[in-house]
Amino acid sequence: MFLLGQPGARDAFAAAAAIDPSCAEAHTGLAFAALFEGEIGPARRALAAAEANASTDRARGQVVVVRALSELDLDVTLGHGRAHLARYPLDDIAREAVGLLLFLLGRSNDIIDLYDWLAPQQGSDWSFAASWSFACHETGRLDEARQLGHQVLAQHPDDTFAVHSLTHVAYESGRHTEGVDLLTSFLGATRPIAFQQRHLGWHMALHLLATGDADGAHALWRSAVAPDAVPVNLGAVDDGASLLWRWHLYDLGGWELPWSELRDVANEVAQMPATPLPAACAVVALAALGDDEGLTTLLSNADRLAGGGMPPPARVLHAVAEAARASFAGAWAEVADALLPVRGQFGQIGGSRAQREVFEDALLYGLIRGNRAEEARGLLTEGLDRRPSARESQLLASLG
Repeated sequence: MFLLGQPGARDAFAAAAAIDPSCAEAHTGLAFAALFEGEIGPARRALAAAEANASTDRARGQVVVVRALSELDLDVTLGHGRAHLARYPLDDIAREAVGLLLFLLGRSNDIIDLYDWLAPQQGSDWSFAASWSFACHETGRLDEARQLGHQVLAQHPDDTFAVHSLTHVAYESGRHTEGVDLLTSFLGATRPIAFQQRHLGWHMALHLLATGDADGAHALWRSAVAPDAVPVNLGAVDDGASLLWRWHLYDLGGWELPWSELRDVANEVAQMPATPLPAACAVVALAALGDDEGLTTLLSNADRLAGGGMPPPARVLHAVAEAARASFAGAWAEVADALLPVRGQFGQIGGSRAQREVFEDALLYGLIRGNRAEEARGLLTEGLDRRPSARESQLLASLG
C-alpha cells in the first residue's frame, strides 16, 4: 500500500508493530509512513522504538536513513544512506527515504545518480521503476520517464507514484490534455493518500490553466487544493500558495483570491521553516496577506536554521519575500531586481521543476511588466528550448 501511495499503509505498519513489538522494520516503516504524512512527532516515537529493537545491521542502517530524513540531514543521507544501499540495494524504505530527502532539498542530479546506480540490481521491481521514472523526468529524460511510468501502470494501474510521474512528464512535454485525461481517469477510479489527493489536484489545475480552462482550475481550489479540501495540512501551503500566486501573476481574475485560508498553515511553517519549498511558499502567502509579523518570524527562523547548518536557503527566501511583496504592490521592476540575483539558486528551493516554475514565472512577469523586454525574451527562449508552452509562446510573440 505504501509503495502504491494508497491509504492504509500507516495502519498496516502500526498493526505489524503491535503484533511483534520487537520488529524494528515495522517501527521504521511506520515512521516513514508518518513522515510522508507530515507527522513528525509520531515518526520520532516510531523511530525510537525501531532504534531500541534494531538487532541487525540492515535494521540499524534503515533507522539511521529514515532518521536522517526526519532531521533533513543531507550529510548522513549522502554518506550513510549510499553506503547502506550499497550493502542492501533492495531496501525499499531506505531507498525511498534517501530519494525523498534529496528531492526535498532540490538535489535532482544526486537523485538520478542514485537510481541509475541502483537500477542494475532491481530486476523488474515496479516500485523502483516508479521512482526511477520520477528521477528521469526531473533531469529531462522524458522518454525514459514515460516508458518506466507506463511499465509500472501495466502491472499496477493504481500506482499513485507512477501516475504522479507521468503527470510531470505530460507537463514538461506540453501534453496538457493528456495530463488532464490521465488524472481524470486515475482519480475517478483510485483514492490515493490524502497528501497525494491534494497534490494531484494541484497538478490538474496546472494542466487546466495551460489549456486555458481557468474556470476548471478555479473549481479545484475548493474540492482539491484548499487546506480543508483534504484531512492533512501537508502540502497545503506549497500547492495553495503556488496556485494562487500563479493566478495573480497571470492576471486571470474572476474571483477574490482566498489567501486568508492559507494564514494558519503559513504561520505554522514560519515557526520551523526547515524544508525549503514550504518555506518559500509560506513566504509568498504571508506577503500576500500583508502579515509582516509572520514574514519576519519566518525569515528570522530561516536565518537561524541556516546559520546552524540546516537546509533553508535563507538568501533565496529573503529574495522571494521582496519579490512577493513587490508583486502584490504592482512594483514589477522590483520583482525582477529581487529575483535575478538568486535565479541560479532556485534549485535550492527544492521540489520539482513544476513546483519551482512559479518563481521563474514571477521573475518573467517582473521583467515583462518592468519593461525589460530583452531580458524577458531571453528567459522565455530558454524556457521554450526546454519544453513547449502555449502561454510562453504567446508572451514571446507579444514582445516582438
